[in-house]
Amino acid sequence: MKKNIAKKTLILYVLKMLYKGSSKDKPITITNMTKVLNSMEIACDRRTVSRNVDYIIEFGLPVVKIKGGGCYYDHTAQASE
Repeated sequence: MKKNIAKKTLILYVLKMLYKGSSKDKPITITNMTKVLNSMEIACDRRTVSRNVDYIIEFGLPVVKIKGGGCYYDHTAQASE
């Protein structure tokens, strides 16, 4: 049974995975984030996760997308204001 979470909290789960589980040396793929969320019984698809990563970048947090579908939180950069 899937968890009944508010749709707007999905972006927070994505941000937490990026912040705690990725780095420049160890990026996480959109597909892997989708699998983790679905294993937590949070229903989502790859496009939704990708769109949320784009929103996080647009907001100004130091998240970097790399070729091949990976991304990471750049802990060395400062978030733009």
